Amino acid sequence: IQSMVKTRSMRRPDGTTLMPELWRRVAKFLSPSEILIFKRTSRLGQQVTADLLSGKIVVAAGRKAFIFDTETNKLLHILEGHTDSIWCCKFSKDGRRVVTASDDNTAKIWDAVTGTLLLTLSGHTNWVRACAFSPDGTRVVTASFDETARVWNAENGTLLLVLEGHTSYVLGCAFSPNGKRIVTACDDRKACVWCTETGECQLIIEGEHTDMVICCCFSHDGKYILTSSLDKTTRLWNVTDGTLIKT
Repeated sequence: IQSMVKTRSMRRPDGTTLMPELWRRVAKFLSPSEILIFKRTSRLGQQVTADLLSGKIVVAAGRKAFIFDTETNKLLHILEGHTDSIWCCKFSKDGRRVVTASDDNTAKIWDAVTGTLLLTLSGHTNWVRACAFSPDGTRVVTASFDETARVWNAENGTLLLVLEGHTSYVLGCAFSPNGKRIVTACDDRKACVWCTETGECQLIIEGEHTDMVICCCFSHDGKYILTSSLDKTTRLWNVTDGTLIKT
């Protein structure tokens, strides 16, 4: 479990953390009101992701996201366009694009090389709190307080699927390594596994977490699902039948 939940983007190869110095750099580009909003609404660790191969890290703070070079900490791009706080930011696998999820009810796709806004994904009717690219970069999944997750064409922004079945805020989402499944985490204390072709819910994981499930992911081989909850537990599940393996 430890290897699955470790946030690699938080550290350099030599083991030193990037977060304090990155936050100091980010703060230089924020107004006092933006800093206040960020401190009040955000936890930096939840809003950082990295493409280790490209040597970049993206940091979301308030309504902006910042792309830094991880070796030099040099600011490469400021991603501006959201009208409310950004809660999630992820690179595509090839490191050439970034997707951001925001309380303005949208997700946006950016060119990570130039910092240009490529697409705005509109359709959610409440805050968008999580997002992720598919492994092949052709799709994006978003999770929202409107109780749905949605799958989008990452090339043209077309809505492909609406994943409905949760009964409260959807807080997390992730593709399986082969891109054929999506797992979602929800305030209803459940995680659901969905088919990315049909949108069908294939598995409901429930009955163990005693508080909202806030995060989820697949193992690298796609055989297991990891969920984290405000009940202060992280649980490992068999993806085939939802059997709890370890807490």
